[in-house]
Formats: sequence, C-alpha cells, structure tokens
Amino acid sequence: MTGTLIALLLFSQATAGPAADTAETHLKRAAAYEQKRDYASAISELRRALELRSDSIEAHGMLGEALLARGYSAEAIPHLQRAHRLDLLGIALTEEHRTAQAIETLLAALQENPNNPDLLFYLGKACGFLSKKSFDQLVHSNPKSARAHELMAESYLAQQQIENAEREYRTALEVRSDLRGIHLALGLIKLEAGNLDEAEKEFRAEVTLSPGDGEAAWRLGSVLLQKGHTHEALAELERSNRLRPQMIETLFDLGRASALENRPDAAEKAWLEVVALGGTSDLAASARLQLSQLYRKEGKIAEADRQLERYRELEKGKNPR
Repeated sequence: MTGTLIALLLFSQATAGPAADTAETHLKRAAAYEQKRDYASAISELRRALELRSDSIEAHGMLGEALLARGYSAEAIPHLQRAHRLDLLGIALTEEHRTAQAIETLLAALQENPNNPDLLFYLGKACGFLSKKSFDQLVHSNPKSARAHELMAESYLAQQQIENAEREYRTALEVRSDLRGIHLALGLIKLEAGNLDEAEKEFRAEVTLSPGDGEAAWRLGSVLLQKGHTHEALAELERSNRLRPQMIETLFDLGRASALENRPDAAEKAWLEVVALGGTSDLAASARLQLSQLYRKEGKIAEADRQLERYRELEKGKNPR
C-alpha cells in the first residue's frame, strides 16, 4: 500500500463519524495532512493535540516539523527541543542565525547520520554565517591589523587576483613578521607560477617560523626534490613524516626521494603506505606505478605486473569509455 493510500486511510478513519476530541484523534488527522503536505491543516490539529496532552513528545516533534516546513523556524525550535529532533532543530537554529547553537546541534545530529545531505548543507551554511560574522567584525574593528590584510589576501586569491593577494600577504608580514602561515601561502603562489627558487625561499621562512608544522616541512622537501636536491629533500620529508604521520603527499614524495637516494626498502615502505591510505586516489595510483618500476628493477616481475595491472585499472576507472 502506498504512502498516499495509507494517509488517506488514516484520514478517513480519523474523520469518519463524530470523532472524539482526543489527542490521538488529532495526531492521526495531522499525520494524514502531513502525508499530503498540507502543513497548515496539520498545524491546527497538532496545536489542539497539545492542548489536550501537553507532554506528547510525538505531537511536539510533528508540530516542530510542520512549522519548520512552513518557514516558522523560530516557533518550531522549542517543539523540536522537546522532541529532541536534533536534525530539524539544527536546521531551524541555522535559519534563525543562532549559529553557534546550530553548529553544535548539527554536529551532534551528524554523529547519527553522517552522510545526510540536508545536515551537511546546513552545517556548511551555519559555518558560513559564523565565518562571515567574525570576518566582518575583524575588518570593521581592526582594518589595519595583520589578520585583516591576510583575510583580504585570501579574498583576492579566491578571485585569482594574484598580485593583489601577494601585496596583502606581504603587508601582513610588515605588520607582524612572526605570523605563521603567510610564507607558506606566498610559497604556494610562487610554486604555482613555476618559480621554484622563490617558493623554496618562502617555504624555508615558514619552516623557520613553524618548525613543528608537518605541512611546511613537506612543502620544503617537495620543492627541494623538484630542484634535484634529493639528500636535503629526504631529510625534510622524513621530518615531515615524523611530525604528521600518514600524510599521503609526504609519503609519496618520501618514496621518490628514498628511491633516488638508493634506498629501495624505504621507498617501497612509503609507497605501500600511500596505497594503503589512499585507496583509489590519484596518488595511490601513482604509487602503484612507482612500485611496479621498483619491483621490476629488483627482478620481482610478478609483483611488478600486479602493481602495474592495478594501476591500469585505476586509470581506466577514471576515464571510462
């Protein structure tokens, strides 16, 4: 029996004859109306149900859902709280711009339903509200601060206005030379432009400021590897892996540097970790290709063929005919 037929049956049962004025009767009517998406009528029935039984968790939940469906998010909130409907409560709080509460509630709801598209959408929306509010306050209250210039740089970067972004990043460093993350951002700009020398300079500056940052160590090691300084690159990549284990970008480059430094066992270990952690990612596929070449050099033909075949399967999966 379809949902529509069930709803009509419930509706006819609830409305047939001189219906009793009970909470159960009004709940049945409301359920029938909600099945037909007639939320206005459902709301009337649910209000009466709560007049007759104010502690009905079911009625509170249904009323909160119906009110939210009609856009009455503020009114829906106390009912959803009573019913402990965290999913809908998080949405209602977001719509009312009660962002801190919304984020906390949505995160709790996602624990039970981690892939729910509505929850993920509203969590992003709530975080966006909170981000915009804090950034607006930053620019308004401290427009000449280093963080305000960093924020402007990121805005320009998002718009692909690279020169303006670099200017704002450098102004931020003039205001506060010990600001972590700025040299890293500048290094990425230089790397994107193909200027390896300038990228290395910025990544070294970041490593000096943040010796405990695994990403900074990886970036420096990676650019050194691109420049052919494999021995120094290997040291930085090993340090990065100690600081932030299981980062597949570091592991992939660590495998390359180890192979170039004639350390095949270390290269194999690093690339096998990439495969284990990366699944079907591009880096995992590339690691399989590197392993195939490594095994072939060592005379392990069967293992080399197996890794090559898996690499080809992954590449085919990315470009199906």
